[in-house]
Amino acid sequence: FEEVYAEGHPQGLRFSAAYDADGRCTGAAGWRIVAGTCDIRKLYVDDLVTAGDRRSTGVGRSLLAYLEDRAREAGCRLLDLDSGTQRTSAHRFYFRERMGVMAFHFGKELDAGPDPA
Repeated sequence: FEEVYAEGHPQGLRFSAAYDADGRCTGAAGWRIVAGTCDIRKLYVDDLVTAGDRRSTGVGRSLLAYLEDRAREAGCRLLDLDSGTQRTSAHRFYFRERMGVMAFHFGKELDAGPDPA
């Protein structure tokens, strides 16, 4: 995590978390504001996770609402995320939250190559 944060923070990576009354982390999101030619400015969610025993309790909805607020404050036109095709329960959540499938996301895994450091 520390390595990802050290490299990602200068690129705009931020983390937000939800906690219960006992101070236990119940969910977290990794996100960034991205400028691009298609959407001009969007908030991209790298990860949105809820503790297994706290699913369907409103944690994910609260985090998503928080991220929507950050996106609006930053003048974003879109809140965007990718979700693996196998994550059907997550997809049901996103659909309930009025998110739609807006594109196919294509990727190609590459050989590691030399260490950039």
